[in-house]
Amino acid sequence: MNIAIGCFLQESHSFSPIPGSWNHFGKTEILRGTEILDVLSGTRTEIGGILSAGNETGADFFPLISARSTASAGPILREVFEAICDELLTSLSSSKKIDGLLLVLHGAMIAEGYPDASGELLRRFRERLGPDIPIVATLDLHANVTNLMVTMGNALVGYHTAPHIDMFETGQRAFNLIARMINDRSRLAMVYRQLPMILPGENGQTTEGPYHEVMEKTKATIGKMGILDASVFSVQPWLDVPEVGCSVVIVCEESAIQQAEKEADDIAQLFWDKRRDFDVRLAELEPSLIHALAIADGPVILSEPSDSPSSGAPGDSTVLLKALLKLDPKRPCYLNIVDPNAVLMMQQAGIGQTIEVQVGAGYAPQFYNPVTLTGRVRLLCEGDFKNKGPGMKGLVINRGPTGILVKDQISLVVMSRPIFQWDPELYRSLGLEPMDAQVVQVKSPAAFRAAYTSFASEIILIDTPGVCSPKLKTFNFQNIPHPLFPIDEFDDWRKPG
Repeated sequence: MNIAIGCFLQESHSFSPIPGSWNHFGKTEILRGTEILDVLSGTRTEIGGILSAGNETGADFFPLISARSTASAGPILREVFEAICDELLTSLSSSKKIDGLLLVLHGAMIAEGYPDASGELLRRFRERLGPDIPIVATLDLHANVTNLMVTMGNALVGYHTAPHIDMFETGQRAFNLIARMINDRSRLAMVYRQLPMILPGENGQTTEGPYHEVMEKTKATIGKMGILDASVFSVQPWLDVPEVGCSVVIVCEESAIQQAEKEADDIAQLFWDKRRDFDVRLAELEPSLIHALAIADGPVILSEPSDSPSSGAPGDSTVLLKALLKLDPKRPCYLNIVDPNAVLMMQQAGIGQTIEVQVGAGYAPQFYNPVTLTGRVRLLCEGDFKNKGPGMKGLVINRGPTGILVKDQISLVVMSRPIFQWDPELYRSLGLEPMDAQVVQVKSPAAFRAAYTSFASEIILIDTPGVCSPKLKTFNFQNIPHPLFPIDEFDDWRKPG
């Protein structure tokens, strides 16, 4: 089997103040050709899983390009989208004859001029390969699956976990499906249901709660009477596009379509019935901080989902920092912020120097204001670190130039680039052990739980302003279909009108 592998992974946010530029694909996040095999083999990523499964069967892989953004952003600039698409397709043209194509996508990518950028990429590959070469794509659990994506691909395979810890296994599932199509020369079918609803992510965990029940039902369908794979997607909710919603996708043998249709309807109905259970209650900031500083033992993890870079926020909120400075904590508190200009000032001052610097609110001033902070530059570095927790274990993350600014008991990690904040290595790689702190800030709605829950004394989701607030009704959607829950109220997902 000769199989091409490519990756174009970016999650878009229609209301993000930062366009998806080359800055969102750092120096460690674009790999070409055999770099993909050298760097990602053995990692807990989709490509790591694909390579592991393929090596057991003797498959030959032709790597194209892997472009993986470690933070979400607004729609990708057209020039960036076209450049990466062109390179993927050019690399494919230079490959030897292939039997199939495996793509690692997010599924919630939009670009200037392309409200369904993932579908457009699949369309271009299908046009190039023709109808007979199988295309299988892996998707994030928050993908916005569209009719075009289902039409252009032979199989779409989504994560089964939130927090996301099964990228590796998702890659294996994708490889097994394409290997079946190549070896058995069998054609598979997909059954697709899109639900007219979008959901906040804070209660969208598959370990407990409403999504756990929906996901367990989804996984239980696999193996039933010709059903080969099943996924259920809770969608990136801040996509202001004409075709958006949660969805169910089942991959089956062509003879099992009727059974798959029934299972997809049942899963979709359960998902719809649970929709109100995803509502999230956020805690007030100041009372939460007072409580966190007063309890006997830390660390208390303060999650600030409204400024989550993995959801599309810039990571530059000053709200928690400002409130903590006012309370003057007596025990260690670890915070982080994105501000490349502040990092530059720290570099100019040098390690050990005390400086006054204005930090934050460089990208989202409509939500919060900069804070002027006098502190000591404790550390400066290039900012790369390797994930060691269960999510994307082994993947190198690039913060850009980074420093620590210390003000009494507050250690502020100042980064040049927004990144996923799933892993305590954000702090540990800089010599800050979260287990030794009283308060630790994490800008993530849920994915951080996989690595932080085991040592957190408490986890509190705080209510702060920001572009990734779960209060979905407050956003000025212009292009979504109607009705769409929770923007609109209605009873039947099959007949929303």
